[in-house]
Amino acid sequence: MSLAFREPEEETGRTEHGPLRLEAHASGIALVWFDDPARKVNLLDSESLTALRRVLDALRQRSDHAYPRALILLSGKDQQFIAGADVAEFDRLTSPEEAEAKSREAQQLFEEFSLLPYPTVAAINGPCLGGGTELALAMRYRLASNARKVAIGLPEVQLGILPGFGGTQRLPRLIGLLPSLDLLLTGRSLDSRRAYRVGLVDAVLPHERFSERAIQWTEALLQDPRGVKRRGPPLGLRVIEAIAPLRTAVLAQARRRVLQQTYGHYPAPLEIIGVLRTTWGASSADGLKVEREAVARLLFTPESKNLRRIFTLREEAKRRPETPLARNVGHVAVMGAGTMGGEIAYLFSSRGARVRLRDLKPDPLLRSLSHARSLFEREVSRGRLTKAEMELALGRIEPVFDLSGLKRIDLVLEAVVEDLPVKQALFRELEAQVPDGCVFATNTSSLSVRAMSKGLRVPGRVVGMHFFNPATRMPLVEVIRTDLSDPTAVQTVIALARRLGKTPVLVADAPGFLVNRVLMPYLSEAVALVERGQPVRAVDHALRDFGMPVGPLELLDEIGLDVARKVAHVLNDSFGNRLSQITLIDRLVAAGELGRKTGLGFYGYEGGRRKGVNPAIESGTPEEGPLAPQQIANRLLDTMVNEAALALEEHVVARPEDVDLAMVFGTGFPPFRGGLLRFADALGIGPIVERLARRQQEGAPAGPCGRLQQMALSGRSFYKD
Repeated sequence: MSLAFREPEEETGRTEHGPLRLEAHASGIALVWFDDPARKVNLLDSESLTALRRVLDALRQRSDHAYPRALILLSGKDQQFIAGADVAEFDRLTSPEEAEAKSREAQQLFEEFSLLPYPTVAAINGPCLGGGTELALAMRYRLASNARKVAIGLPEVQLGILPGFGGTQRLPRLIGLLPSLDLLLTGRSLDSRRAYRVGLVDAVLPHERFSERAIQWTEALLQDPRGVKRRGPPLGLRVIEAIAPLRTAVLAQARRRVLQQTYGHYPAPLEIIGVLRTTWGASSADGLKVEREAVARLLFTPESKNLRRIFTLREEAKRRPETPLARNVGHVAVMGAGTMGGEIAYLFSSRGARVRLRDLKPDPLLRSLSHARSLFEREVSRGRLTKAEMELALGRIEPVFDLSGLKRIDLVLEAVVEDLPVKQALFRELEAQVPDGCVFATNTSSLSVRAMSKGLRVPGRVVGMHFFNPATRMPLVEVIRTDLSDPTAVQTVIALARRLGKTPVLVADAPGFLVNRVLMPYLSEAVALVERGQPVRAVDHALRDFGMPVGPLELLDEIGLDVARKVAHVLNDSFGNRLSQITLIDRLVAAGELGRKTGLGFYGYEGGRRKGVNPAIESGTPEEGPLAPQQIANRLLDTMVNEAALALEEHVVARPEDVDLAMVFGTGFPPFRGGLLRFADALGIGPIVERLARRQQEGAPAGPCGRLQQMALSGRSFYKD
């Protein structure tokens, strides 16, 4: 690629345009390279937006017709375009007025790029999200690499806001109202193939030598501007958009669906629908004004602040704790080919590891391999894998019946029956078969990790790696360390969890670890309410109304009442009957009614669908009269807060942030509330303590813990801000 000129770079990697570099190609095309040397990804922040303004001014100073003939925005990072705006800057805004002013500046800048008198092209070679997509939409053309890392979307709704740099205006005009609603309301991203299909990009180019190909594509465009076929929305969608009653009906249906899914807890999706309704057919200036006013309002809602906090915690978990001692894991052995073991084997293989999947019987192995194939086939159908790559990935999973071939194994993960002597015996048998540096990971949900290492020659190699079911979908992994755990083994498991795309939380070896320990009092209290006559549906509806994805009794049916019973008894044995009694679950388990998997639990199931409450459970008049939904929610949530405070006091985790991250990603605690302990702070510690104390006087097995009582007396909260 020949260059006419190149901006001088400083030693820091920055130019006079900050993280941007302006080059002139010999063909007269201006190349704007975005490559922030201080970050692994490119972000739109105050500095980069200022740099874009300087680039625009520099281009405008060129008055000759030979340059620029066109402009291409490229990334200097391999398979990374622009990951979005810098979320940390949102928190530094002090008022809606300041937020609106910042939005106006970016909107004006992007509008000026869109009005340049020559073709402008965004060459998207990797993640293009949020503000990155809005900048790409301001270009006249968009090209995408066929690399798998390409993901184009506007995920602002997941932060409780909406696109504020023109995205709500340009996207519907480009691809139509219905596809835009889907992207804006879900925040999902599209790969390059799907982006091309909906008209979001104009061409998909091979990722090899992508920048060079983007320049060639633009040169061809300059020679034949009519050669690029612009595809608008299909005729049917255009008809719906053009007829006001039909358009109104579409937006009304979208609103009903949002309310049905969110119970009205999330303002951003409703605001997006309102913006689209108000601005459809309006001028660009009027539409942008409505957009920036809306985003300024949303930024200061409690929901957005909490969603941004959870986002920040998750991003932090990708980096901290650091793992300089972590070993590379290329060969893994998974012991146990049950549902969990099979899914974990799939995860390892999908990240390039070779897996020996061992079970004593052929049927579990066959089911696991079939399930893994179905998961890989889904990736093929979505264009994320080729069939050849799928076959290679399946070939990395080797089913076996014995413990041979373990001399090169870097990590063993056991997912066998939840029985301590069985796990101990397995690890002792394995120790003679594996190399000295091999890490032993256990997927136990409640048993002592330290006890599992008893009798081993190297007990420090044992670390908990607790996946949540289903392992392919649940983002959390609890990493459990004991007082004997080798830091290298712990860091290896943390790094491996991140490699699998999971969010690791470091937890001490204590009964129930963190998530199950905090969750079980909540579930036990729900069962106790039913035993005292509260309707099953009323209990579940109260917590759904609060924002939980499923009710507690629905969740017990999904977990399996036998599994929940075992965990509850382990915790009761450890904590001295601090939980509400679960005699109802004991009776159901004794009757073989284990939840969804047996067709009957708290609910009945037919064909996998929930049909109604188990008639043997539904009772008559409650002992204390019907409780209001808020009273039911308070009873369950107060017990969670109390147990979380005890876990912090006992150093099960280091910070309130760890509790909130784990409960959101391990149990589905509503993220718009910021996590369990953020919610407790907002509610007030005093009222929680008063309710817990009153419940103890009425016969509850435990009252408020000492830490909560001290916090209430001193007016302290879990968080200082």
